[in-house]
Amino acid sequence: MSNDHDAFDIGLRFALQVTGTELADEPPPGTPLARVRAYAAEHGEEAVTVDVIAAAQEGRL
Repeated sequence: MSNDHDAFDIGLRFALQVTGTELADEPPPGTPLARVRAYAAEHGEEAVTVDVIAAAQEGRL
Protein backbone atom coordinates (compact mmCIF):
# COMPACT_ATOMS: atom_id res chain seq x y z
CA MET A 1 0.00 0.00 0.00
CA SER A 2 2.77 2.41 0.82
CA ASN A 3 4.09 2.28 -2.73
CA ASP A 4 0.62 3.01 -4.14
CA HIS A 5 0.29 6.01 -1.84
CA ASP A 6 3.75 7.27 -2.79
CA ALA A 7 2.98 6.86 -6.51
CA PHE A 8 -0.26 8.79 -6.06
CA ASP A 9 1.50 11.62 -4.22
CA ILE A 10 4.20 11.82 -6.88
CA GLY A 11 1.59 11.86 -9.65
CA LEU A 12 -0.45 14.50 -7.85
CA ARG A 13 2.57 16.75 -7.30
CA PHE A 14 3.53 16.37 -10.96
CA ALA A 15 0.00 17.22 -12.14
CA LEU A 16 -0.13 20.28 -9.89
CA GLN A 17 3.26 21.46 -11.15
CA VAL A 18 2.35 20.94 -14.81
CA THR A 19 -0.97 22.77 -14.48
CA GLY A 20 0.42 25.55 -12.29
CA THR A 21 -2.12 24.92 -9.54
CA GLU A 22 -1.93 24.24 -5.84
CA LEU A 23 -4.07 22.53 -3.24
CA ALA A 24 -5.67 24.65 -0.56
CA ASP A 25 -7.11 23.72 2.82
CA GLU A 26 -9.61 26.58 2.77
CA PRO A 27 -11.72 27.99 -0.08
CA PRO A 28 -10.80 31.45 -1.36
CA PRO A 29 -12.57 34.24 0.56
CA GLY A 30 -15.76 35.55 -0.99
CA THR A 31 -16.63 32.32 -2.79
CA PRO A 32 -19.94 30.54 -2.26
CA LEU A 33 -18.15 27.68 -0.49
CA ALA A 34 -16.42 30.09 1.89
CA ARG A 35 -19.77 31.72 2.69
CA VAL A 36 -21.42 28.34 3.35
CA ARG A 37 -18.55 27.26 5.60
CA ALA A 38 -18.76 30.53 7.55
CA TYR A 39 -22.53 30.08 7.89
CA ALA A 40 -22.04 26.51 9.14
CA ALA A 41 -19.42 27.66 11.65
CA GLU A 42 -21.84 30.22 13.05
CA HIS A 43 -25.12 28.27 12.90
CA GLY A 44 -23.99 24.63 12.91
CA GLU A 45 -23.67 22.21 10.04
CA GLU A 46 -27.23 20.96 10.47
CA ALA A 47 -28.47 24.48 9.59
CA VAL A 48 -26.98 24.26 6.09
CA THR A 49 -29.84 23.51 3.73
CA VAL A 50 -30.37 23.59 0.00
CA ASP A 51 -31.75 27.12 0.41
CA VAL A 52 -28.59 28.25 2.24
CA ILE A 53 -26.42 26.87 -0.54
CA ALA A 54 -28.59 28.54 -3.19
CA ALA A 55 -28.35 31.85 -1.30
CA ALA A 56 -24.56 31.53 -1.19
CA GLN A 57 -24.41 30.81 -4.92
CA GLU A 58 -26.61 33.83 -5.65
CA GLY A 59 -24.55 36.09 -3.35
CA ARG A 60 -27.34 36.59 -0.83
CA LEU A 61 -25.51 34.93 2.07
